[in-house]
Amino acid sequence: MKPDRPDSRFTFSQYGNIRSSSPLGQDIGMENGPVHRKRSAKDIEQMAEREAAAFLRRASITYLECCVSLMMTHLEREEVATILEKEADMLRSLD
Repeated sequence: MKPDRPDSRFTFSQYGNIRSSSPLGQDIGMENGPVHRKRSAKDIEQMAEREAAAFLRRASITYLECCVSLMMTHLEREEVATILEKEADMLRSLD
C-alpha cells in the first residue's frame, strides 16, 4: 500500500539532489556544499590520534564517575572520600 504523501523528511533541490535537514539547507555531497582542502595522511593520523586520546580520556573519567556513584550507593560519603584519598596518594607515589 502506498502512503498518501511522500516522506517529508527529505526534500529535493531544483537539481534533484537530496537536501539535508541542516538549517543551511545545503545539498548533500554536491557542488553547493562546503569546500575542504585535502589533508595529508600524516595530518589525518595525527588528528585521529588526538581524537582517540580525547575519547579515551572522556571515557575514563565517565567510568570513574560511575565507580564513585556505585560506591556511594552502599558506603558512607566519608568512607568513599577516605578510599579515594588513599588511592590518590598511591597514584602520586608511583613516580
